[in-house]
Amino acid sequence: MIRFNNSKNKKLFIYISNFIRLICGGDRLSRISKKITSITKNISKKYKKKIVILDFGCGSMEISKKLEKKSFVKKIIGTDVFNFKFKTKKMQYMQSAKVFKKNSRYKFDIVIAIDVLHHIGVIDSQKILIKLSKSSKYIIVKDHFEYSFFSRHLLRFVDFYANYAYGVNIPKRYFDKSLWARVVKKSQLKEILRINNFQQHDGLFNLILNKKHHFISVLKNEKN
Repeated sequence: MIRFNNSKNKKLFIYISNFIRLICGGDRLSRISKKITSITKNISKKYKKKIVILDFGCGSMEISKKLEKKSFVKKIIGTDVFNFKFKTKKMQYMQSAKVFKKNSRYKFDIVIAIDVLHHIGVIDSQKILIKLSKSSKYIIVKDHFEYSFFSRHLLRFVDFYANYAYGVNIPKRYFDKSLWARVVKKSQLKEILRINNFQQHDGLFNLILNKKHHFISVLKNEKN
């Protein structure tokens, strides 16, 4: 797939894309950030301690930047496959290979994986969940459900629009509810909360890709 090699063109495309999102209700962060904050806060209250979070597939760490401000968060490590230098008092970026190397010392209370698993591949995503569960007791997943040939390609179109300039893989398929249930079972995790029909967008964006396509799942490793 052709990508923008010229950084000026890439920045222009991202600017235009963000402007369209602004005027058409395409903000993808506000509702997700609030819900993730609420879930992580409840886990923190349950264990009566400040929590350490891994933001898996963090991108530019926009959600982590919002979580960082919360008093119940002790530390956040964001991880992805690209080179990116970012560090604050509470937050740090690392490449995945370093976090998940053999005998890694990194342990987390919660992993968040926001719209990541479908890019890795829905069929093999249980392998990723198993890997993540070795480092954390809780995993919070935000992802998509497809319902038909049409909704699959609608999701692919929206993914293409959102990720074209960044070089992110556009998947050939997404989860459906039965596939997600099988993935959770194969990962040997317990789904303790599922939020179906999560409204991510407003306005035109919500009309194009409405809330039935979005879900949030909280998984627990009861062996950890």
